[in-house]
Amino acid sequence: MNLLKRVLSISSSLTIKLTIYVVGSVVVIFSVFGYLNIENSRRHLEGLVLSSAQGIGDIIKRSTRLSMLRNRRDELYHMINQIGNEPGLKKIRILNKEGQITFSTDENEIGSYVDKKAEACYACHTQERPLEKLERPDRARIFKVNGSERLLGLIVPVENAPDCYTASCHVHPESKKVLGVLDINISLEKVDESIAEYQRNVVLNLFVIMIAISLVSVAFVWLMIYGPVKKLITGTKRISMGDMDYVIETKSSDELGVLASSFNRMTRDLKRAHEEITDWTRTLEDRVANKTEELQKANQIILQAEKLASVGRLAAIVAHELNNPLSGIVTYAKLLRKRIDNDTFAADGHAKTKEILDMIMSEGMRCGEIVKNLLQFSRRSDLVITPNDIRDIIQESIRLVEHLTTLRNIEIRLGFGKEIPALNCDSQKIKQVLLALLINGCDAIVEEGLLKISCRYVQLLKAVEITVEDNGVGMDEETARHIFEPFFTTKEEGNGVGLGLAVALSIIQKHGGTISVRSIVGEGTTFTIVLPLRPASITEESEHVGVEC
Repeated sequence: MNLLKRVLSISSSLTIKLTIYVVGSVVVIFSVFGYLNIENSRRHLEGLVLSSAQGIGDIIKRSTRLSMLRNRRDELYHMINQIGNEPGLKKIRILNKEGQITFSTDENEIGSYVDKKAEACYACHTQERPLEKLERPDRARIFKVNGSERLLGLIVPVENAPDCYTASCHVHPESKKVLGVLDINISLEKVDESIAEYQRNVVLNLFVIMIAISLVSVAFVWLMIYGPVKKLITGTKRISMGDMDYVIETKSSDELGVLASSFNRMTRDLKRAHEEITDWTRTLEDRVANKTEELQKANQIILQAEKLASVGRLAAIVAHELNNPLSGIVTYAKLLRKRIDNDTFAADGHAKTKEILDMIMSEGMRCGEIVKNLLQFSRRSDLVITPNDIRDIIQESIRLVEHLTTLRNIEIRLGFGKEIPALNCDSQKIKQVLLALLINGCDAIVEEGLLKISCRYVQLLKAVEITVEDNGVGMDEETARHIFEPFFTTKEEGNGVGLGLAVALSIIQKHGGTISVRSIVGEGTTFTIVLPLRPASITEESEHVGVEC
């Protein structure tokens, strides 16, 4: 796989592509040039041989003319045999107009007829013009014998000249234009050998030249293109790695040199911009750090002020809540002291005195209850987490308020989902939360009413959901937004201090759960508690309260 990737990366290289293109172009151009050169040389040599053959034909014709006029056949045949023994002459023969061979240097074919459709003949006999009208190139043809040897055949017409048809020894009329044909066959073996030798030399020379030009082209591409491009690639990689000081060396003023210079200029601009951005970043970081420090100081001041304000509000609320029962205690104590000073015990007995002492004791217990709730709210006691059946906790909480629901004629409806797993929680704390919600629900119902308690397992959250719903008077949005705040209450003075729901919220948060309220004036209120099966440790406070109205 690595080898394949390497091959693909090499094949996609610009240098390799350019080298292949240049070398390929050189091979194609020189191959075409070599082929054309060889073909031109071959045609040139064949033209020289043809010219020589035509000269030989003219010499034979002129040399034998006198013997033909005087009808000296032996002298004619002897002369033709002597000429036919010259190197390169394959065969000389004389044909009459009917195609009969009247004489040939090859005695075996004398008296036979030639095949006008054979390769040696069809070049002339396919012409539509008479034989004496053929141009000199049309009287020559090249053909093969024995499958491979090439021969040049030349046809020299023996024309019926005036001194021929007027001679007393001949009987040829003047209308007969051609008396016969002198057919000369010249071997092209030497020519073919020369052409083959020339072809080998040309191919070898072209191969050497192509190799040399290809090497020069590759060296040129390597030095003039690959080197500068490689430097550009190296520069881009160094810049991408953050080396803004890298400079590409430029030695030429061509396009690649201009590109390298532009790249160096771009690098300098990029470095300058990067430094400016870095300086701005440092400045911004310093400013942010200073502003953050200032905000932290301001936040500390605000927190301290809020703490003091909270302490002040708490002190005012506690003072107000404790002042009423303490005022009653002081009033009843003064009344009791007045009775003692006036010695009025005997007048009405101890009944009135006992009533005054009961009122003092009641107001004192009320103060104690306020302090107890305040301590319970402020104390950060640890949870005792154990596996519990939430259904048992709910049923036990309902039993604790049965006397209240019976007294006020309130119906309780209980509903449980299927397969509720064990809940890891502090059962006493959860029971305290449920009691606070049930008591608030009972207090919200004016006359006969209904309390609905349901519980189900939420698989997606891996948590238990508990809802407590009443059909009481309900709350408006503003009231619902503050019900979980300490000492906030809608009950009449003396019936509560407003810590029940605040304590409930604190307990649910410690369990890692959430509590939300949805209320509509005149229709009722619904509290929804979501407790995870395994409470996670809470490292920072988060919002666990939701309000819907």
